[in-house]
Amino acid sequence: MTTMQSAMPIQFSCPYCGNYIITVTRPVPGVLTWLLCTGLCLFGCFLGCCFFPFCVDSLMDVMHTCPVCRHQLFRYQRL
Repeated sequence: MTTMQSAMPIQFSCPYCGNYIITVTRPVPGVLTWLLCTGLCLFGCFLGCCFFPFCVDSLMDVMHTCPVCRHQLFRYQRL
């Protein structure tokens, strides 16, 4: 999967269906999310507070998909 430099939806020609589309984005857990979760757990946030990074979209990677054929096109990695 190709890495993208934008967390915002982009106009793109889908290589799978051939349509010119605007990508659909959704947050997915990435390296930064897991590192923050591990760091919070190590510093004593055992009662569920360590899962806070999974609730904040700006701390997660972004997956770009085609709205027509639903194929995953790109992934924007925060870290």
